[in-house]
Amino acid sequence: MKDAHVNYMKKLTAAFLVLILVGFIFNVFVCCAESRKGRKLPINVAGIELEVELAITPEELSTGLMYRDRLDDNQGMLFVFSKERILSFWMKDTRVPLSIAFIKANGRIVQIESMKSYSLDSRVSKEMVKYALEMKDGWFANHKVKEGDIVKIQPIMN
Repeated sequence: MKDAHVNYMKKLTAAFLVLILVGFIFNVFVCCAESRKGRKLPINVAGIELEVELAITPEELSTGLMYRDRLDDNQGMLFVFSKERILSFWMKDTRVPLSIAFIKANGRIVQIESMKSYSLDSRVSKEMVKYALEMKDGWFANHKVKEGDIVKIQPIMN
């Protein structure tokens, strides 16, 4: 009977330690995910200094600027992909009208498009690009930023 009690206590202790370990690992993942959320990066768009939010993770890339009620004049989001590819964006669940610039790995803007709130119409890059920069609609035109201009982007640590 005593051995059964000791074995039961060992199993209970082991289960408790496993729960603590699982809780610790979960906490580390949550903290790491939260530290990535809202990361910002200084960039230079045709001579204009900005600090924009980054979208790098699959969740950030798919959510983007959805569900925002407003966007300040110099506020935006830089979508970062691992390599150049054809990109496609839409405005599902995006309340604020946006302009998007498709940007090559070397920083050259190859295309600028306007996008209407809640539209399911896709904006597809005409060339393979590594980045997309979303800003408030009209931002690029208002700041005289055009296709061919350069965006300077610091190396990004994922």
